[in-house]
Amino acid sequence: MADRAQLSTPVAEAGVGVLLIVGVASVFVLGVPAPDDGAAQLDAYAEDAGTVLAGESPRHQGATRLAEVAKSRESFERERSALDRRMDRLLPDNLLYRVETEYGAVGYERPAGVSYGTATVTTEHGDVRIRVWYA
Repeated sequence: MADRAQLSTPVAEAGVGVLLIVGVASVFVLGVPAPDDGAAQLDAYAEDAGTVLAGESPRHQGATRLAEVAKSRESFERERSALDRRMDRLLPDNLLYRVETEYGAVGYERPAGVSYGTATVTTEHGDVRIRVWYA
């Protein structure tokens, strides 16, 4: 029968202890992942809404619906309620939104401290910013 090497118990315990200490220290050094606040999903909702609105035909004049509301104060005021109704139909019921142009905004005031998603659509008349958050 051949002699077999055997690890002593105190050496095995010391090894496990070192691994435990290194594991706990790495949590402090690397930190724990931030909790998911849904910001990525909200960004996706905002991007999707912007993509849909940017592809829709204008009701009166302009290249797209968003270009029409970004064109002038008069066109924004004329299209305000239609844009508001469209956003209500476009987004899920558990989301609130705000669409901002140079000439005004449609939607709700965003409460401070809530996570939100943002998308900016560039039109020929300026940027249109869409923000969404959970109700």
